[in-house]
Amino acid sequence: MGGGLSPETAELRPGPGIRWIAGPSSDHDRLRPWRAGVGPAVVLPALSGSHTPTEPALRDLALISWNTNVGGGDLPRLLTDLRAGRLTGGDSVTDFVLLLQEVYRADADVPRGAATRPRRIAQSPEHSRRSDIVDVARAQGLHLFYVPSMSNGWTDGDALAEDRGNAILSTLPLSDYTAIELPFEGQRRVAASATIRVRDAAGRVTSLRTVSVHLDNRSAFDRVLHSFGSGRARQAESLAANLLRDSSAHTPTVLAGDLNTWAPAPWERAVAILRTHFPAGNITRGPTYAGPPIGVGRTLDYMLFRLPVIDRDPRRHAGPGDGTASDAVSFAPPVSVRLDDARGSDHFPLLARLQLIDAP
Repeated sequence: MGGGLSPETAELRPGPGIRWIAGPSSDHDRLRPWRAGVGPAVVLPALSGSHTPTEPALRDLALISWNTNVGGGDLPRLLTDLRAGRLTGGDSVTDFVLLLQEVYRADADVPRGAATRPRRIAQSPEHSRRSDIVDVARAQGLHLFYVPSMSNGWTDGDALAEDRGNAILSTLPLSDYTAIELPFEGQRRVAASATIRVRDAAGRVTSLRTVSVHLDNRSAFDRVLHSFGSGRARQAESLAANLLRDSSAHTPTVLAGDLNTWAPAPWERAVAILRTHFPAGNITRGPTYAGPPIGVGRTLDYMLFRLPVIDRDPRRHAGPGDGTASDAVSFAPPVSVRLDDARGSDHFPLLARLQLIDAP
C-alpha cells in the first residue's frame, strides 16, 4: 500500500509498503528540518518459525500501551512477565500487541548531519542497557512497525545516530502499515497504525486496527498558550479525521498512547475528541506518570476503542456508539488497567485483555 509519494511527502523517507499521511501543508516548513533528522520507518516480520499461515483463533488478546522513556523502561522484562502470566493473574499469554511510545532505534540509516535535533534522551537504566526497539523485536521474535518522529539528539564519536518515535510490537502478523504525521505544535509527532487479523471459535474473521500515538506536552514559544490544551486538541482532531477518512474507517480499532494531558480537565479537549470516535473502554483512574510530581494532573496515558461490543451482563450495556453484534465478530467490553511497576520508565504501562465473543 506504499504507492508513489507526492512531492511534499517525498522527504518522509518511507519504508517498504508503508502509507504516509503528511501533516497539514501549513506546517510543512516547520516539519521539514525535523524530518531531516530521522531514518526510514521499519517493518520487521517475526522469525519465520513463528509465522502464522492463517488467522489464529483467539478468545483473549492482551494489549499493552507504554511510554518506555527512550529505552529507560525494561521492555524485555515486561515481555517476559507478560508471557509468563505475571501481569494477567497467572494466565499465560500467547498472543499480544504492544503499542509503544518513546522507543528508539540506533542505525547507520539515521542521518548524522544538520537537522532539528531535540535534547537527547538516553537513560542509564539500572536493570540493563537501553533497549533498541529493532533489537528487541529481533531477539523476541516479534513483528514490528516502528515510525520515527524525531532525532534523539546528537551522537558523539563513532556511535550510531539514533531517532525516536512510536512502535507496534506483535506476536501476530501486521499489515496496512500507516504513518500519520500530526500537526506541528512543539515537536514532530507521527502516529503508527497497523492491522492484525484474528478469528473467533466459530471461524468468523475480523481485522483489528491498532494505533500508537504520542501528543505534544507543550507547544512552540510563538504559540505557548496552546500548551494548555488547544495544541493537543488540534493534534487529536487531525488524527481522528485521518483514521476515519481512509478505507478502514469501519475496522474495529484500538487507539492508545501518551496524550500528555497535563492541564486541568476543562482545558483539555483531546481525550473528549478521541472518545467521540473511539467510545468503548474506560478512562484510567489515578496517575499514569511515574516521574517527579510536577504539573497538574497525572493521568497522561489512555486506551480507547471502537469495537462491536456485546455486554452479556444484564446490569450493564454497551457504551454509546459501540455497535451491536450481528454476524460479525464481537467483543466483550474492554477494560484497561494500570500496571503498578513502571520498570524503569517514567510512565506506568496500561493493560487490556480484548476478549472475542463466541457465536451464540
